[in-house]
Amino acid sequence: MTCRRILLAIVVLAAVLHSVGIARTLLPAQDGLKFLRIARQFHHRPWADVVRGTDQHPLYPALIALVQPVVACFAGDGTTSWRLAAQLVSASASVALIFPLFGLIRALFNERIACVGALVYALLPFPAMIGHDTLSDSVALLAFVLALRMGKMALRGENWPTAVGCGLVAGVGFLARPEALLVPAAVVLTAATRWRFAFNPTRRLIPQLSALSIAFLAMVGIYALFKGEVSEKLALRNGAALAHKPAVVRQVAQWLPPGLNDRRWDFSPKEEADESPKTGALAIVGRLIQQWSEGLGWIFAFFALWGVARDSFILRYIGRADDNDPVTIGRRLIAVYLLLFCAVLVRHAWKMGYLSGRHTLTLVIVSIPWAAAGTYVCARRLAEKCRWQPRLARSVGLVTLFLALTASVAIQLKPSHPTRWGHWAAGQWLAENAQAGESILDTRGWAAFVSGKPGYDYWHVRQAFTDSHLSYIVVGTDELRAESQRAATLRAVLAYAAEPVASFPAMQGERTIGVQVYRYHRPASWEGLRP
Repeated sequence: MTCRRILLAIVVLAAVLHSVGIARTLLPAQDGLKFLRIARQFHHRPWADVVRGTDQHPLYPALIALVQPVVACFAGDGTTSWRLAAQLVSASASVALIFPLFGLIRALFNERIACVGALVYALLPFPAMIGHDTLSDSVALLAFVLALRMGKMALRGENWPTAVGCGLVAGVGFLARPEALLVPAAVVLTAATRWRFAFNPTRRLIPQLSALSIAFLAMVGIYALFKGEVSEKLALRNGAALAHKPAVVRQVAQWLPPGLNDRRWDFSPKEEADESPKTGALAIVGRLIQQWSEGLGWIFAFFALWGVARDSFILRYIGRADDNDPVTIGRRLIAVYLLLFCAVLVRHAWKMGYLSGRHTLTLVIVSIPWAAAGTYVCARRLAEKCRWQPRLARSVGLVTLFLALTASVAIQLKPSHPTRWGHWAAGQWLAENAQAGESILDTRGWAAFVSGKPGYDYWHVRQAFTDSHLSYIVVGTDELRAESQRAATLRAVLAYAAEPVASFPAMQGERTIGVQVYRYHRPASWEGLRP
């Protein structure tokens, strides 16, 4: 089978796995609710006003808004069509990423290792899960890999379009997530390292690097002029970092009715950690390594490390030791990017106090070439050491591939977030029982989304309590059982002005209550409520 056919088979496999993942999803990611809310605003307000008024980069919700009318033709114009549209945009970008990733790995090693790398990417559970969730990561990752591939080509001085394309694609990626700005920076810094060792090649690159920078800055500049700032998301992160103190209750700037405005009440948007986050250097590095290893499924993290350690041997083994200049450029570019992005992640973890697997996705992607190379060469060397005949080696390889496929598919076919079933059931109940004009306060946001009724998340709890149409409150029992001032506030408010009307288990089939729906009765005064 040729590499093109293998690549096509991998693309089909990835598309099928994403399709099954979408079919087995009940609710979007909690962060995805923000993108869906913005996307729906694109249908009801001028796009310019929506872009200026959101704290998220607009590309992903804009794509959802464009795709949703098509999905609505098949799924109806309800909340399900919005979730499906968001997942289809994300999954399409995740599948399309395979093509530039294949090209990047082929440029670093060869076609066979590129096929292995494409398969590794399709089999990794965490990137696959993010790939069909309602998040902007897949769109940003597609732009990242494509820009990185073009940046490598631009550093070789191949042609002007690749340099301009790198800048434009990175600019488009910036409209999905701000981290995309690191790719042009890495390309320019990589060229600067070549200045020291090879003055003339770098001098020839100056016009192309200038075109790359101008294209990227033009994209970012147009967005900044349109919105009024480069990135409100980055500004919010910075503000949160400056104010991050776990012992301090985070408040939202909105007045509360008398009786609820006591400083002892805690209306924080979410539960704060009981302990101060570990922000020491060793703890941050350990967390970074852990998230990176989990993203690579642990086993491929080992092969990635082995591939990096044996990189020179691998190049000699596959016959690319003489192709030194193009190979060196790509490796230097990725090394520079890794240094830049790791520095950003360490600073983020130090300032914000947390680091998630989503933050390390680009590290996972740029590690796949060496994970694939390590896997391929180890398998070949094992067959040589054992002196297996070609037929036996192919049989062992097919069996190993089958086992890997079986394990990965078994993991990827598990329902996404099964503990959200209770919120989905609560949303269905509200859709049937809430009357027109009644509003919902939902601490997590999922039930209100499913119901299709007007609602507030807990970031806007103050606005909710000043709304005369507020009729229902949805809360997780884990939030009520917590030993915190926020949980005590929730319990007091519900006991004073609400009564339980429905309850549902967190997971389907369980008996333990996980989600409760309360009927809210707005009191004439909150003065009788005491901490």
